[in-house]
Formats: sequence, C-alpha cells, structure tokens
Amino acid sequence: MSKIIVKYVTKRAYCTCCKQKLPQIETSKEKQFTIRKEDVTDWVEQESWQNASDSPGELYEMVREFTNEIISFQAVDMTDRVVIEKTELDRVNEFITREVLSSAVRLSIQTE
Repeated sequence: MSKIIVKYVTKRAYCTCCKQKLPQIETSKEKQFTIRKEDVTDWVEQESWQNASDSPGELYEMVREFTNEIISFQAVDMTDRVVIEKTELDRVNEFITREVLSSAVRLSIQTE
C-alpha cells in the first residue's frame, strides 16, 4: 500500500468548552497523519489530478487544499487550524506526482 506520513501542528485561538478567545494562541506538539494513495483518488478523480498537473501552480494549490481538508476533517477539532510546513506539502506533492499521476500515465500506456 502506498502511503506518506505528513507532519503538522494545530493552532487554537478559542477555548473548546466556552468558545471564548484565548489570551494567547495555543500551538500543539507536532502530530502525524497518514495519507494513502486511495485517499488522494477518493478526494477527487484521478483525471482531475491529471488536469491540474498541466499547471504546477494549480497542482500545488490542489495538493495544499487536499492535505488541509483531509487532516482537518479526519484528525482535528473543528475549531483548530491545521498548519503544514511547505516542506511537508512538497513531499505530498511528490507523493501524488509519483503515486497518482505516474500510475495514470502507466495505465494509459498499457491500454493503448
């Protein structure tokens, strides 16, 4: 199974019980989240990833949006903000390029 482990932190500006603004934003310790190849293609069809790859900026934005959404939805309290370093997003971008986009190219070659 193809997967990548992404490191991130969360930032909290409001108390989870009373919803009041905290005097200081709290930052969590570093956390990890595993993204599988299937997560990538479940989020949006492989063809959409392929279309986005025509523009490196568009692909990177899609990778950033996907990574934030999947971690926010599955691993974080909804009042927290996910913070992912650029180096981690670069790694996810490489993972998607290698595991999703390259496999699409291999698949299209085999069906020709």
